[in-house]
Amino acid sequence: MKYEIGDKILLLHSKEEGTVVDIINTEMVMVEVGKVTFPVYLDQIDFPYFHRFTAPKAIEPTRIVPGWDIKPEKKQEVFKESKGVFLSVLPVFQVEGYEENVQVLKFHLLNETNMAYRFLFQVWLRNKLELEIRNDIDPFKHFYLSDLLFESLNDSPRLEFTFYPKEKDATLAPAYQKTWKIKPKQMFQQLSELQARRDATLSYPLFEKYPLKEKSAISEFETGNIGSLAATGVTPPVPVEAPLQPKYELDLHIENLLTEWRGLKNIAILAIQLNEFQRYLDLAISHHQHSMIVIHGLGRGKLKEEIHEVLKQTAEVERFVNEYHPRYGYGATEIFFRH
Repeated sequence: MKYEIGDKILLLHSKEEGTVVDIINTEMVMVEVGKVTFPVYLDQIDFPYFHRFTAPKAIEPTRIVPGWDIKPEKKQEVFKESKGVFLSVLPVFQVEGYEENVQVLKFHLLNETNMAYRFLFQVWLRNKLELEIRNDIDPFKHFYLSDLLFESLNDSPRLEFTFYPKEKDATLAPAYQKTWKIKPKQMFQQLSELQARRDATLSYPLFEKYPLKEKSAISEFETGNIGSLAATGVTPPVPVEAPLQPKYELDLHIENLLTEWRGLKNIAILAIQLNEFQRYLDLAISHHQHSMIVIHGLGRGKLKEEIHEVLKQTAEVERFVNEYHPRYGYGATEIFFRH
């Protein structure tokens, strides 16, 4: 390895100097520039010494008249645009023979807003809590959360975030929750695209603006639906209610889920239906149900396809069938769980 932890380096594109703080793999290192830490490829950095000695020296202008020294202007603060709060995923590759395989996923929380937040972060595997972190994050700062072994993608990982404004503001919602369920198939695809672009990290938006008090503060997204759901601009409302009770028959027709649904785009309706399905699927697993029937209807079959895709990637599902039923025809899927 050309570099070791503690070595001084130079970013070739910006000529900024920093320090190597971690060795990721044979092609990447983690560097710290100022107070910001981020990964870079080895071909994007160099030792700074050669550049120091070869850089042209600045020549001071000849002073003709004493007293012509002009005081430098005060540096103006750089305006930072508020973009939102993001989850950053850094895959760590391990070289095995002629192949690079992902060994670990490193998660960071990026606060690209001018607000400070308190947050609760939880990692769930197979519906069991594995890790919980409570901390604060300041404006335009990042926070290292945790690592996740790549093989854990087979354990139905779920990352849950709950944000609270650090400064009291009566106009803002008291809490804001986000849930990310990692789908292995979409993750493999996104990692392949990441390598092709030679980028270092994946980035997922958690929220753009913290919601106001009267707005719903709970929404959910999945790796396979981030772009399409964000494009709708619709967050399924989740009212404050009593704890959910498991259902052995779940009807996902939109008129049974919302009273004011007319005018919603199809992608928004699909997001609400999938959100409801995922909630009761998790509930059925946690209550050790033997089976559950999900009524999705016929239509164009998009809802059924998405449900079947989720079931294929859920380890607790033993099998599921979409056969003719005297009550539902072909518009329902029966799920059988393994416990």
